[in-house]
Amino acid sequence: MKKDQYLAKLKPRTAKPGEVYAFYVEMLGKYGACQILAVDGKSICYMLLDYLENDLPGEDILERLQPYHRESFRYHHQMIKTGIENTPVPRDYRYIGQCRLKSSPVWDSYSWKWPTGEDYYYEERWKSFDETDRSAYKKYSNSGDFVSIHGRMFRKNTGGLRDDLYQCLTEKDTLEAFPCITYAEVQGYSGKLEKLLSTAPLLRTLRLQKAGVESLDLGNASLDNLELEMSGIRRLILPKSTRSLKLYGELRSDLQIDDSLCGGKMTLEISLKNAGLLRYGLQNTKVQRLRLTDIKELDMSQAAAQFSETEYLNLSGGPGTVTHMQEVGKLSGLRNFYCKDLFGYDERDMESLEGLQELRELDFDSVPKEAGLYLKKHWKGKLDRLSVTHLRDKGWLRDNLENPLRHWDGNEFIPKAAYRSAKKCYKDTKKLLTEAMGRAADRKEIEEIVRRYTQSFNKLNDRYEEFIETEEREDIFLAMQRLYEECILQGEYWQADVNAAPVTLSEIWNVMDEARENW
Repeated sequence: MKKDQYLAKLKPRTAKPGEVYAFYVEMLGKYGACQILAVDGKSICYMLLDYLENDLPGEDILERLQPYHRESFRYHHQMIKTGIENTPVPRDYRYIGQCRLKSSPVWDSYSWKWPTGEDYYYEERWKSFDETDRSAYKKYSNSGDFVSIHGRMFRKNTGGLRDDLYQCLTEKDTLEAFPCITYAEVQGYSGKLEKLLSTAPLLRTLRLQKAGVESLDLGNASLDNLELEMSGIRRLILPKSTRSLKLYGELRSDLQIDDSLCGGKMTLEISLKNAGLLRYGLQNTKVQRLRLTDIKELDMSQAAAQFSETEYLNLSGGPGTVTHMQEVGKLSGLRNFYCKDLFGYDERDMESLEGLQELRELDFDSVPKEAGLYLKKHWKGKLDRLSVTHLRDKGWLRDNLENPLRHWDGNEFIPKAAYRSAKKCYKDTKKLLTEAMGRAADRKEIEEIVRRYTQSFNKLNDRYEEFIETEEREDIFLAMQRLYEECILQGEYWQADVNAAPVTLSEIWNVMDEARENW
């Protein structure tokens, strides 16, 4: 059965325990299957089944189907039982039949979505590695052994090539002593790094900053996932195996990406903070998933024209505005549309979505009130997933658009009064830093302002039952980073030498670490 036949419009079903469903695994071009183990008021528990074939399973094999097991990396014969929100079965799923439960209804993980086949893909990718390399990983993944590299000791089960290890290695060294390395997270590209990448057979992810080259040739590397800071790079050659590409930093307008070795589909993420929206020479690859972040202003007609093949569109603002939002309706194959912290459109622009025959999911967060109300009313009960949260009116936009903590508003885990106080703290601190920089304040004065900023959150955390946890702590630090960039690194410091500023961001964070209490 061809995919287009399989993707027929099907009415959603309510899942029941024991039911078996088949679904198309697009990444592999095959069908997988799962069984519903339990259904309650809020959740569904499903189990992945050991079925991965070119054709749909028949009802006659239901009793013979067995649970699918993870064997990749640190997993050992683990069933894949997952909890999800109790939503209707996706329309693209095919009901096969019902049979006895093949395992107990206790899940090991929770997800916000029904399975699409990622687990099958990761296991198949694991099987594609040489048996010797897989065995070495299994042997040493829990090892307490150490390896000496030019006088420094590193764990043999080190999972990533980071700068500390990278700087110890010479051009004569390899990564053969580290069989568990699966990613590299380094600064600077050289012949040394190129060699090291080729000596770690399980290394499939590269996170690279400050490459220091105009031409970055990764054509000979066996990499699936690339996260690249692109400042100064004029030409990028992609590996044959590229599945996802994340670009950030200052992207040159004349950047050319050579994807002649690639084929098939790709996930592309571009930070638009210091970049224009361009295809940058991509020709041979279908950008199936497009994610645009840090948007200040986006012309949707430009995006739709350049990436017309996109099926999964993810837009997030800094916050920002979108013009010609109705052009989304020209993405005829669009299945999922996620939009957050973007404004400048209304319900009339949303009407264009009605012509999207393949649309399955809409997820809008922090959006114009009129557009959000239209989506809630018009699409209710018509999609596999509809989520529209934090509708913003013009008054809210006027008061909060420049506040990096604005997403705290409406968060069920953050008291409203705490948010209002946090907003005032940010605004007051911005004023103090601006005034201080205007009179060329010294390090001591700036550090005192930062200390008072941090102490304000200490008081809020004590007053409102310690609501600041890991995510909120990161938000508070990032808000201060924004103040640092806007107030301290303004003018001459931003344009010239950052180190000439009266205080560095690292020193700012040290002050905050010393001042914060219980968060």
